[in-house]
Amino acid sequence: MRYGRFSRLPLFSCLLSCATALTGLACLVGCGAPPERTRIEDQSRRVAPLPACVMHLPARRTASGTARKLLEPEIVKLIFPVFNDKTRSLAQGALACTGATIFDDPIFNGGQIVRHSAWPFVEQEGDLTYGSGADRLKVVWLRTHVFPDGTFAGPIAIYRTSERFAEVFAVGVHRGQPATTSLGVARMGGDVLVTVQQDGCSNRKEGSACQTMLDVLLPRRGALTEFVRVPVERVAYSARGERGSVGVLEYRMTSVTNFGEDSIHLLEQIHVRDDTGRDFRRAEHERLITVDDSGHPTSSEPPLWDQFVKVDAEGRSAPATPTTKASPPRPLGTPSRP
Repeated sequence: MRYGRFSRLPLFSCLLSCATALTGLACLVGCGAPPERTRIEDQSRRVAPLPACVMHLPARRTASGTARKLLEPEIVKLIFPVFNDKTRSLAQGALACTGATIFDDPIFNGGQIVRHSAWPFVEQEGDLTYGSGADRLKVVWLRTHVFPDGTFAGPIAIYRTSERFAEVFAVGVHRGQPATTSLGVARMGGDVLVTVQQDGCSNRKEGSACQTMLDVLLPRRGALTEFVRVPVERVAYSARGERGSVGVLEYRMTSVTNFGEDSIHLLEQIHVRDDTGRDFRRAEHERLITVDDSGHPTSSEPPLWDQFVKVDAEGRSAPATPTTKASPPRPLGTPSRP
């Protein structure tokens, strides 16, 4: 799908004026090729998925050298064409521009419309959370539902604007806390990924468990679906000590995520401390997450956390009992395998 103008009129006019020329070759040499259109959008097309929806944008009143930005009602209208931008309302059962019945997703069960107990949803400034990445790609999360636990849910979409068009690549759903949610765009080879990080550890109380998770979403055929969830930080406590430990054990794991050409690379580190404050055990672990032929994630190793900690049905943590033949995690400072 290309939007650059390709005009045949100059070449046609030139040839017509040369119709009586003695030498057709000389005529053709004198006629230039059609004017080459801008390649900026072609370059962007090579580094982004094909759009699922395209909306034409009216010309701006004044020329500007800045990138074009959409107002919040325009973004909602882009994702939901039936959105009433005059009343800023969205009716029940509204279809996304992809044709998806977003609000039929089970993620909305148990929630109610923000600021109202029933439809329609009335959008206000501040209902959108944004993220961005390279190639002018942006992520937006529209919070339409609120839940008793204080979390919000709503559509999430990846889109991009140019001077003449706005494009939506995929639409999905997300539920979380707006204040601790960070959105972004990453790339894994030819795949553009949406990242959603939910921070649960920054403001934790001393002695309390927490986790910060990174959800990686994959656009496929206009749908933005969860590809894999990886831990960024996890903390848990266990009163069941290990041999040689003193008192309650604290398990703290952190990880660094890098997106490569064909995989997600995770470097995971874990520290186990007892009541004396000493590092009772330490280890690190590398694993790769790749996409299999069916589009599902495949991990080269089990998560490091699962090799150290198990959590029962009531949320209580305890030292894990090894149940796999995975490569053992190495102590910190040990060189990685070639």
